[in-house]
Amino acid sequence: MDMLLTILALLLPVLLGGMWLNLLVPPGACARPALVWGNGALIGLLLVPQFMWGLDAVGIPLSFLSTGLLTSALIAAAAAIHRYGTKRIRTGPLDAPFRTLPTAHRLLFLFLLCLVGLRCVTLGLEILWRPLFPWDATMHWATKARVWFEYRSIVPFVDNHTWLQTGGQGVFTDRHPDYPHTIPLLQVWMNLATGRWNESLMNLPWLLCFIALGAAFYSQLRNAGAAPVVAMAFTYLLLSMPLLNIHVALAGYADLFLGATYCAGLMAFHNWVSTRWRSQALLAAFFAFACLLIKDEGLPWALTFIPALLLAPHTRHKVAKLAVLVLLGLALLGVLMQTHPLFITQLLDSVTEFHPDGLAGTIQAIWLHDNFHLLGYLLLAVIPLALTLPAAFTKTYASISAALLCAVVMFLFLFLFTVFGAGASNFTGVGRLCIQLAPGLLFLCAMLCNDLLTRGRAT
Repeated sequence: MDMLLTILALLLPVLLGGMWLNLLVPPGACARPALVWGNGALIGLLLVPQFMWGLDAVGIPLSFLSTGLLTSALIAAAAAIHRYGTKRIRTGPLDAPFRTLPTAHRLLFLFLLCLVGLRCVTLGLEILWRPLFPWDATMHWATKARVWFEYRSIVPFVDNHTWLQTGGQGVFTDRHPDYPHTIPLLQVWMNLATGRWNESLMNLPWLLCFIALGAAFYSQLRNAGAAPVVAMAFTYLLLSMPLLNIHVALAGYADLFLGATYCAGLMAFHNWVSTRWRSQALLAAFFAFACLLIKDEGLPWALTFIPALLLAPHTRHKVAKLAVLVLLGLALLGVLMQTHPLFITQLLDSVTEFHPDGLAGTIQAIWLHDNFHLLGYLLLAVIPLALTLPAAFTKTYASISAALLCAVVMFLFLFLFTVFGAGASNFTGVGRLCIQLAPGLLFLCAMLCNDLLTRGRAT
C-alpha cells in the first residue's frame, strides 16, 4: 500500500505539469511527448511544494488530502480544457524522424536508450535501499522536512542566536534556517502520502527529477535542430555523469533540482529565441523564477537571464528592453528581500583577496576528477572550433552563451575571491555548484557539436 501511495504522490506532479503544458506546446514540436512530460514533471515537482506553502499560509494543516485535492482539481481542469476546448491537439509518435534513420543509427539510439533506462533502474534501487545519508541533506534540508511533517505545519526555523533567546519556544534551528522551503516540502509531500516518515521513499523525487531532466534535455536538443542520434548521445552523456548520478543515489541535496531547473530555463530560452513559441517563453520565465525557490545560489543563476534577454532579437525597441529589465529586477529584488534578506550583505562580507588554492581546486574538480566525464575537455575543444562557425556566438547562440558566461564568471568569483574558496580547495562545494551549471554547458556543447557535424557533412 505504501508503494501505491508513493507512486500516486509521484504521479500527481507529473500529471499537473504535463497536462497544462500539453495545452501550450505546439503540435509540430519535435519529440513533443518528451518535451511536454519532461518539462511538465519538473514543473509539477516545483509547484506542489508551493501549493503546500500556500495552504499552510491560509491556516490549512499540511496533508496529502488537501494538497492532493487541489492538484487533482487543476489536473481535471486541464483535462477538461483538452477534451472540450476548441483547439484539439493531435501529435505523431515520440520521434517520427527515428523511422527514417539508417538501421545502424536506430540500433545505436536504442542501445543508448537502454543504457539510460538501466541507469535509472539502478539509481532507483539505490534510493529504495538506502536511508537518508549525505551530510548536508541531514543538516540543512531534512531537518525542516521532519519538523514540518511531525507538526503538519511550516513552523519557523531561525538562527542559533534567536533560538537561544526564545528558549526554543515555537521555533527550530539548523545549519541554514533561511534556505528556501521547496525541497523540504517535497520530502514532506512524499511522507504525507504514506502517513509516516520514510527516509527512502521520500527521496524518489530525485529520480523523477533526473528522468525529467533527461527527457527535457533530449527534446529541447531535437527542437534546437539536433538529429535523434546526436540528441540521444548527449542525453546519455548527461545522465551518466558520475556526480550527477551520486546526487540521485545519495538523494537529499538541492543541487540536482537547481541544475535541472536552470538548464531547463536556458534550453527553453534558447529555443524561444529560435522559434518564438510562447510555450518556450513561458517555460523560460517559469524556470528562471523557480531557481529562486530552490537554493540561495538560484539568485545569481536567475540574474543571468537578464543579459540573455538583452541579446535576444525579439524586443525591437530599447525602451521595451529597459522596461522588461526593470520589471525583472524589481521582481527579483522583491523575492530576494522576502526570502534572503541578508544574502547580499553576507556575500559582500565574504569577499576577500584572491585564493590560489580555490583556483587549483576548481581546476582539479573539473579537469582531473571524474565528476563530469570529459565535459571540461569537451568545452576546451568545442568552443574554439565553434568560433569557425558563422555568427555562432554573435547571433545563433548569443543569448545562451551570454547567460552561461555570466554564470561561469560568478562561479569563479565565488571560489576565487570569497571565503567560499575553501569549498574549492577541499572539494566540499565546488563539485556541487558544478552540478548546477554542467547540464546547461553540455546543452551548449551539444548544439555546437551538432552544427560542426552538420557543416562537416555539408562540405
